[in-house]
Amino acid sequence: MNPKRWVNEWIENIKPYKPGEIREGYIKLASNENNYGPSEKVIKEIKANLRLIRRYPYMDSKLKRKIAEYCSLSEENVILGNGSDELIDMILKTFRGNVASVFPTFLEYKICSQILNKRFYEVPLEEDFSFPLERFLEQVKAKDIGIIFIANPNNPTGRAIKLKKIKEILELEKIVVIDEAYFEFYGKSCVPLLEDYENLIVLRTFSKAFGLSGLRLGYALANKEVISYMNKVRQPFNTSILAQIAGISALEDLSYVERCVKAIKTDRERLYSFLKSLGIRVFKSEANFLLLDVSPYAASDIFNKLLERKIIVRKFGKFPGFNGEYIRIS
Repeated sequence: MNPKRWVNEWIENIKPYKPGEIREGYIKLASNENNYGPSEKVIKEIKANLRLIRRYPYMDSKLKRKIAEYCSLSEENVILGNGSDELIDMILKTFRGNVASVFPTFLEYKICSQILNKRFYEVPLEEDFSFPLERFLEQVKAKDIGIIFIANPNNPTGRAIKLKKIKEILELEKIVVIDEAYFEFYGKSCVPLLEDYENLIVLRTFSKAFGLSGLRLGYALANKEVISYMNKVRQPFNTSILAQIAGISALEDLSYVERCVKAIKTDRERLYSFLKSLGIRVFKSEANFLLLDVSPYAASDIFNKLLERKIIVRKFGKFPGFNGEYIRIS
């Protein structure tokens, strides 16, 4: 018996997301995590509250209040997610229309759209990976686009788009999702625009600067009516009690996060200068990673050479439509 006959036809050609490789005893620089990890306060609070795993999670309101305070908003402007991935899924389930983004960017925008049978349009970045505003606006106007995803800074390029350009995109009156996963490293945000644009949704995560990747915790910020609609499709108890406790504790220890961010940015600039001195084409980044063009060598060869030295990086190889062979180092 072939199960294919029960499968939605559009699922057939979806390529699942492949996370960065993990090997015991290796230095992992593949997934843009905070290798300093969470603060001692976070670890202490998780250990002290392990007994609570017998209960359904109930600290979401407290966490949302903490997030609202961190972002200078109201609790009703916040919704929690089991990582940003779940929030992307919620947005796509809530709002109608096809989807647009750029290429290359975070793959989950495309994968989640395909799973829900939404057409996904990609507009190639410029040759230097800057944002192609005019071409992007033209494509959105020409297609039946309802939802736009923009990672700012972008992953995997590390490039950021200026607020002025984001405002032009918001004027299209589509749902515009600005993914600020790397906000703590970039320092600039679209959150102040929420007051003027009801069609804006900002995504944030605890996976990067806060060092909580393994607990899967993210949040979205938006107009309260937008949040209320997203809550209609949110699964009950979608964030675990330990994730909630960790998020609260992390927001109560922001000085630790600030120290981590400062150290990571220092390391990023040091590595950038070193790679440039070797004649490697490396791109300036506003995040916690660097994108390298290792051509004329193959990205797979460089990846394997580093693997021999017990270092794991992210291998992309060729980006269709772009010259070069690419790897990313966190």
